Amino acid sequence: MKNISIIIIGFLLFFPYSAFSETKEIISEGAYNMGDGETPSVAESRALLNAKRVALEQAGTYVESYSKVINLRLTEDEVKVLASGLMEVTILDKKRTVVGDGIHFYVKIKAKVNPDKMGEMAKKVKEKSVIEDYKKIQREYENSRKEIEELKKKLLEAKGDTEKKQVETKIAGDERLFQANEWFEKGYNYWINKAILSNQEIKEANISIEEAAAMGDAAIDAYTKAIALNPNYARAYAMRGIAYAEKGQHDKALEDSNKAISLDPSNGFAYIARGSIYAFKGQYDKAIKDLNKAIALNPNYAEAYLGRGSIYYEKGQYDRAIKDFSKAIQLKPDYALAYLARGNTYQKLGNRDKAISDFQKACDMGDKFGCVNLQYVLEKK
Repeated sequence: MKNISIIIIGFLLFFPYSAFSETKEIISEGAYNMGDGETPSVAESRALLNAKRVALEQAGTYVESYSKVINLRLTEDEVKVLASGLMEVTILDKKRTVVGDGIHFYVKIKAKVNPDKMGEMAKKVKEKSVIEDYKKIQREYENSRKEIEELKKKLLEAKGDTEKKQVETKIAGDERLFQANEWFEKGYNYWINKAILSNQEIKEANISIEEAAAMGDAAIDAYTKAIALNPNYARAYAMRGIAYAEKGQHDKALEDSNKAISLDPSNGFAYIARGSIYAFKGQYDKAIKDLNKAIALNPNYAEAYLGRGSIYYEKGQYDRAIKDFSKAIQLKPDYALAYLARGNTYQKLGNRDKAISDFQKACDMGDKFGCVNLQYVLEKK
């Protein structure tokens, strides 16, 4: 049987979905007018972002339609995140045109949406933290858009070199935050597309071990660039910590998690991340303390209950484990991992009927281990 504590750091298990599928190709365009004080590279990135937003609307429609074919139950937010994660973008054309005192940037892209990984990625997307991260990334982009437009107006109205330089400094600061958000999003997409946990699961995800490792390294590199641009980016530290933990570099992972918590003590995810690292290091009491903190910050954090229950399981405190897994299921009734974990615990206690029931529910939700464990228990005399 698979060691249940591994669930904590993985957050979700990745499995392929075999079905006939057709890749969706979308052509879209985006534009942006650069003003004084802005840099061409960031202006072009803003044009690209606008093109991606147009493509994402069509991608979302396709994902929603295809998800019904393979019986995935997705919320509106989950559809958006899944479409974003599946979309591969290629720049077809880009132009710069002088317009008045500024420069007009134009970008044309082709966005491909391959549904082959939709089933496995949907499990990841159903994590609360993934939805929150996606929304935060989009909010940061929108805040930057509003801020830069306001600063461009102020720059036009500025009187004297001193006031002008002050506004230009703020524009440069906004651009750094925009770029930091870009790098965070890149790292996040690498992470969400990467099969983690074991070599067997990497093979099942139809990528090589080398490719999976490269994705992990790319994610770390992207988070590092985000942190360089925004040293106070708590979430980037937390996510880089997870990426380090997946590579087995637990000391670096712990250092990043500590930094994330020091920057944002109210971020429950950072405590879950650090608790996961402590669990991998076998420091279960410290792990439980962090997960208790995450639950205190947000009593509705199903992932925190799953993590704490997994640690109780490792400590042999099975009644507590079942209580936490049940709470996770109560908060998120379609939480396949929680059913799988509770089923494992019931099996450990010799409660065959309840184990079968939970494995069946996990299997019905598309969790491969739920199906495998169900078959194992049914065949075992």
